[in-house]
Amino acid sequence: MFKTIIFAPKLKRMKVRKFLRNWHRDLGYFTVGILVIYCISGIILNHRHDFNPDYKIYFSEFNTNIQQKNSYTKEEIKDILSELDREVLYKKHYITNKGNIKVFIESGEVEINPITGEGAMRYLQRRSLIYEMNHLHKATIIKTWKWVSDFLTILILFVTISGLFILKGKYGLKGRGWWLTLLGFLVPLFFMILYI
Repeated sequence: MFKTIIFAPKLKRMKVRKFLRNWHRDLGYFTVGILVIYCISGIILNHRHDFNPDYKIYFSEFNTNIQQKNSYTKEEIKDILSELDREVLYKKHYITNKGNIKVFIESGEVEINPITGEGAMRYLQRRSLIYEMNHLHKATIIKTWKWVSDFLTILILFVTISGLFILKGKYGLKGRGWWLTLLGFLVPLFFMILYI
């Protein structure tokens, strides 16, 4: 009877550890996809002040035979745009103070000097896959995704916390695990105190 009482808490701890290990493993596999997306897009979004994380900016120059005059019709501008090496969608145009023709196109703009016939086109192109990952990360798509993202984040939190209690001994939370966990908290805390 006495032996049973002594070993009961130990048996309970073993069952809890086994439960955590099994769920940690299975949910860990399940959350790999979202973690990869969050990690890759997180690194890219960290550098959003160094480059555009969603779009590549392209620049190209061209020459055209347009004649200088006070105004141009929509059709005339569309004819010029049709000669370019990239298919673009015309939106509107106007004459600048310098006498250049400024044309707004989908995801960009074109500027033409009617005296020289020289033109320049700047346009944005989505970064394939990265654009989609960034928007998933920021939860800026449909409202349903926000709740799915919250749920997946809770699962990741469970995987993280359960991982603390799986190992025992000197490699567990009571050993080196405690110090490594504390160090992990101290790194962001240091930058929060120093820079925020």
